[in-house]
Amino acid sequence: MGLTSTWFAVLLLVAAVGAMAAALLLWSRVRGPRAVRAATRVGMILLCQATAICVMMVLVNNQYGFYASWADLLGDANSGGGATTASAAHPAAAPAVPDYHAAFRSYSAGFRRATVRGWHAGTKGEVIVWLPPQYTAKGYAHTRFPVIEVLHGIPGTPHSFLRGMRIGRITAGEIAAGRADPAILVLPTITPDRVDTGCADVPGRSKVATWLTDDVPRTVAANFRTLPGPAGWAVMGISTGGYCAARLGLDYPGRFAAAAALAPDDPGHGVRSPLWLARHGRPAAHLLVESSLQDRESPPRFADEIAAAVRPPGTVSTLRLPAGGHNWKTWGRMFPDALTWLSGRLEAPRAVPLAPSTAP
Repeated sequence: MGLTSTWFAVLLLVAAVGAMAAALLLWSRVRGPRAVRAATRVGMILLCQATAICVMMVLVNNQYGFYASWADLLGDANSGGGATTASAAHPAAAPAVPDYHAAFRSYSAGFRRATVRGWHAGTKGEVIVWLPPQYTAKGYAHTRFPVIEVLHGIPGTPHSFLRGMRIGRITAGEIAAGRADPAILVLPTITPDRVDTGCADVPGRSKVATWLTDDVPRTVAANFRTLPGPAGWAVMGISTGGYCAARLGLDYPGRFAAAAALAPDDPGHGVRSPLWLARHGRPAAHLLVESSLQDRESPPRFADEIAAAVRPPGTVSTLRLPAGGHNWKTWGRMFPDALTWLSGRLEAPRAVPLAPSTAP
């Protein structure tokens, strides 16, 4: 039974109600010495509390998508890549001919997922792909689509977007309304080695930037009909993922045509932070920063600082919500505007006889 399945939540709820009913029914019927009766009643109280806590934990997890499966919870889903993982002392060399084909399997309506091997990052991790309805339509059989990498926050997983935001439903609605072109959404883990590096390559820890800008794009391009980058690729994210989107957009303008940071974590002023990148270079990056005036964890001042730091040919657009905290409800309100903004800066789907390639 899956960690996030409805039946598991129902089973825990039944267990919690049963534990309370049993305690009420048996409380006065406990027999034996005083110490035994006291211990038994304490045990019943603890059982009621434990089952109630489990119910609340599962409901919160199902709402926010912190853990997508038992393997994710127990630390197995995004563990290092076995033989492909580079150790800190002896980095593993990339194979001469990497195979970027992956076993993407149906996951939910419109979604597919796979454990992807990071040939150059020396890791592996979960990647979920959402295909627009047009992708499988007959009239689009030879069409290649733009791609948007969507980065989750921490704590969180790619699965978070399916429950916290219903990202597929929102995107399909924006496409149907004509506010966005059909695009492939790619939801990769930003902690393939279960280490938060701010989506940077950190020697001896994890090469997350390489994972997100090299291994993931190559794998997606090898398995789906995608447009080549950078004109056909963009990156966006929420919270920590928003920080990552801003940093990657500024640091890798040759990979992404545009980047959207939704409620990004406070970026600070450290080396290789978004502000540092903007102030110490002239990246031809196009960045959107969305924030809420009530969000204390994502101060709106970052939008002003980054806008002042980025110089032509780079550009920065800002959007501010008057209300909303650091949560999925607020990010869900931000997402449609960010999707429309990115769509206007990406190459539209086009039918061209591009040869299959693992280097988008």
